[in-house]
Amino acid sequence: MVISHLFEAIYMTQADKKGSGFFSRLVTGSSKKDTAANGAFHDAFLQLYVDAYVVVNTETNYITDFNNQMITLFALPSQTNLKDLQINQIMMRYLAEDSDNKDLMMNQVPDCWTGEAGFINYKKEKFYTSVHSNVFEKDDTKWQIISFRNITDKKNAEQELKSYRLNAEKAARAKARFLSSMSHELRTPLNGIIGTSNLVLLESNLPENIRRHMNILKYSSEHMLGIINDILDFSKIDAGKLELKKQSFNLNDCLTNVIEAFEVQFNEKGLPFIFSLPPELSKVHISSDEIKLSQILNNLLSNALKFTTAGNVTFKAGIESCDEKNTVISFSVSDTGIGIPEEKQSEIFQGFAQVYTDDNSRKFGGTGLGLTISEKLVAKFGGELKVESEPGEGSRFYFSVSFENALPKEAKPKVQHEPGFEHITDTHGLRILVVEDNAINATILISFLRRWGVLVKEAENGIHALELIRFHKFDLILMDLEMPQMDGYQTIKKIRETDHKTPVLAFTASLLEDMESLITEAGFNDYVLKPYKPAELKKKILDYAPHRKIDYV
Repeated sequence: MVISHLFEAIYMTQADKKGSGFFSRLVTGSSKKDTAANGAFHDAFLQLYVDAYVVVNTETNYITDFNNQMITLFALPSQTNLKDLQINQIMMRYLAEDSDNKDLMMNQVPDCWTGEAGFINYKKEKFYTSVHSNVFEKDDTKWQIISFRNITDKKNAEQELKSYRLNAEKAARAKARFLSSMSHELRTPLNGIIGTSNLVLLESNLPENIRRHMNILKYSSEHMLGIINDILDFSKIDAGKLELKKQSFNLNDCLTNVIEAFEVQFNEKGLPFIFSLPPELSKVHISSDEIKLSQILNNLLSNALKFTTAGNVTFKAGIESCDEKNTVISFSVSDTGIGIPEEKQSEIFQGFAQVYTDDNSRKFGGTGLGLTISEKLVAKFGGELKVESEPGEGSRFYFSVSFENALPKEAKPKVQHEPGFEHITDTHGLRILVVEDNAINATILISFLRRWGVLVKEAENGIHALELIRFHKFDLILMDLEMPQMDGYQTIKKIRETDHKTPVLAFTASLLEDMESLITEAGFNDYVLKPYKPAELKKKILDYAPHRKIDYV
């Protein structure tokens, strides 16, 4: 009988070959005197297997044996006798059209082979199998044993996971487009409000009541912009899209800028602002994300300012340790405000959380995102934002970060020009092309430029801009990205086909991922995010505008 050899082949066919164990000893250690009993035992053992098996005579291709799992797996009638069929008939009848390895299995399942295949059973239901084959010889006849392990649940789970991943990626792209669109739609009118407020406040002899109303309008619109920025930042962090960008900067200069920005606000509230920066910080140059670090400190100081009505707010920074490669800096913002109950302190870093009473939440306002964003950003830097607080006594937020040391950054002009040019400190006389389809935004931008002595020409879209460039020479181009007929990306592509020197700054209200790389790869020199501060816009113009040629006697 071939049954012992058959079970040796079955044993070797198992995907989890466990070496010499009970089963292998059972097969090889049987007494020759008990062949019939041994065969009956093996046959019973074969029927207990979870996997379905067929034994094929390789000369005739006929199935010579099978177990009951074949009947169950293929949902065949119980009286079906597979010994009347060739293995090719099984394959032709039940292999699914889209099955893996279909062509191979239709011809001949290879010896000692492992693969996957999909089948349609007798009841027209699809299932998936892991297929294994092995061979043995007995009495000059070659036999092939083929096992089919049902992996339908696994394959369905993989398909569901793949479908979930594709849907998640699709949803993430849709969310990104939505946020970009909302950013554009919300920032565009805010640019008009904030820009108009700044223009009116520049007027001389403005009545005091009008100036007061315009300051309220400007403050309210800038506060709304801050809320929009928080929501967009939170969405990017939540989607795992926010990354730190490394650049070399002086830490003391960064912290000084943050402090100076808040000194005015604390003075207006009549609240003492105490800060401590040790002198040695002036020598610390690090490679990190200056903007995101400033954002963390801005959020912490804004909260301290908001929730403190009496006492003071203290900001400290210091060097914890320093070696050749890294410098560990500690930061701390303390206030004497309303404080946070201990049972609520675990909630303050959760998105949209308001840990105070409804009355206080309405009194102080806010989205509840500032601390969430700060905590996530600190984690990005490799630190942990911690809090100590007592109700009625105040709060202290603190963290430490190890920064990579960097060499002092040399001040370089944004645009390299030929020898014989000098740096300009005034925009008077510059020739600038404004490409903007929104009439309100164009009017505000042109008003600022003309106040600064700039000679301006205006185009309402990319097509018009290209026509003006053909007949006029410009020192700088300010171009919106979202325009009808020909947008900013299409226009800069056309411009760069013939002109690689003229600086072009993109104007956009859409806060896109990897904005800087997207803009520069498109051909722009830099971008200005709307709404913009007039002083920052003027600085960028001075950075990029061609320098005037020195007149030599």
